[in-house]
Amino acid sequence: MGHGATGSWRIYIGGQWVPAESGADYATVNPATEEPLGPAPHAGPADMRAAIAAAREAFDTGPWPRLPLAERRRIMHQIADLMDKRAGELSDVVVQETGATAYLASMSGPIEILRDTADLVLSQPFAESLAPLEFGGRLLQSQVLRQPVGVCGLLPTWNVPIMIAIRKIAPALAAGCTMVLKAPPQTPLSLLKLAEIISESDLPAGVFNVVTGDGIDAAQELVASPDVDLISFTGGLGAGRAIQAKAAETVKRVVLELGGKSANIILDDVDVETAAQIAAAPAYFGAGQTCSMLSRVLVPHGLAAALVDRMAEIVAEKKIGDPLEPDTVVGPLIREERRADVEAYVATGIAEGARLVTGGRRPPHLKRGFYYEPTIFADADNTMRIAREEIFGPVLTVIPYGSVDEAVEIANDSMFGLQANITCRDVRQGLEIAPRLRCGAVGINGAMDGVRAPRGGFKQSGIGREVGKWALDDYLEYQAVTYPL
Repeated sequence: MGHGATGSWRIYIGGQWVPAESGADYATVNPATEEPLGPAPHAGPADMRAAIAAAREAFDTGPWPRLPLAERRRIMHQIADLMDKRAGELSDVVVQETGATAYLASMSGPIEILRDTADLVLSQPFAESLAPLEFGGRLLQSQVLRQPVGVCGLLPTWNVPIMIAIRKIAPALAAGCTMVLKAPPQTPLSLLKLAEIISESDLPAGVFNVVTGDGIDAAQELVASPDVDLISFTGGLGAGRAIQAKAAETVKRVVLELGGKSANIILDDVDVETAAQIAAAPAYFGAGQTCSMLSRVLVPHGLAAALVDRMAEIVAEKKIGDPLEPDTVVGPLIREERRADVEAYVATGIAEGARLVTGGRRPPHLKRGFYYEPTIFADADNTMRIAREEIFGPVLTVIPYGSVDEAVEIANDSMFGLQANITCRDVRQGLEIAPRLRCGAVGINGAMDGVRAPRGGFKQSGIGREVGKWALDDYLEYQAVTYPL
């Protein structure tokens, strides 16, 4: 088990639960109550080096990359079975650490991703032969092998920690890689609980390692190490740029999902009630702490007033409070500094001349917890900071437009390109517009598939894809083997 004699957690390296070299722990915080959780080990660079060494040895000399594919698939399904049996435990820890409501803390999505990716091990070709080629008087045969990239450094973010982690763990395992996961400082317990469950499987020692710590020095060690072949990071744009720059020193592969400023284009044929329900949802879902949040609402001039009024009514009806209560819709932000950042953006929006329609304050009836009311700005334009920068909080910016061409231009006028949505009565019109949007995923009328369809972004929203066979490609190298017949 992951706990030492004192009841505190240890880190997971080489199939063993070991204390951090410093012996230090740190407490995380329940964002709904501001009460401490934990403690979790405060590991540093030395601990990370040990974890990398364990993963390197497991890849270079261990059985995992060399197991029969059917056995690899069996062990991945075994891990999914173990997660299924203890899904309630995992969800409970996620709620405590993130303040997420039940939907976001559900394990059904991560388990499905793990199972689907396990099945790719047998359905995707890991070797294929090309047609013979006559060259230099000889007949040559080439075989193309898909080889695991090696040791992977995994850096998931905190908002849905198990889901984001499994999006990285699953393709790495399926490809035959080994890995070191550095847990986000805010959610170490969720990832240690996952490691505890994985440790009960038949996965060979050293294939999966977890390091926790409050700070970035251990993560920096992971990114810089010449013994790590790939870094997969989900998080903020600034950190992603720094990771890519550091990874370039050892020319390691990077997979990055760096957020978005996603647009919801509302067409003029819609029913206002339906459109308002779709448009308002991002203001309360996950307290706005989702990278694919549809934070820019683009609406025809003639519909703007009615839409904004109805959106304000909808968000006012949603209960803000304890995520453990079944009727709660809006939970807290992750930390006080996150709430302070949201407050600063709201003040900026007001100063820039946008009209604050609703929200824009801490709920007066909640004295503890990092809560913030769902907030809607209207009469905005796409040059404002609240329309250009990722706020990562429950703030929507409504921008009027004149024509569909203008709406597409506004939607694409962003450094980001992660997600978009088209709200329309005629789905065929939405399908015609979708290819014009420069982003990794487009929903129509609120539809989104985060379990089977590829997830990732255009432009500065990232590099690479997660989920499905598209994710598997990032964790594999192509090797050509040619021989004379």
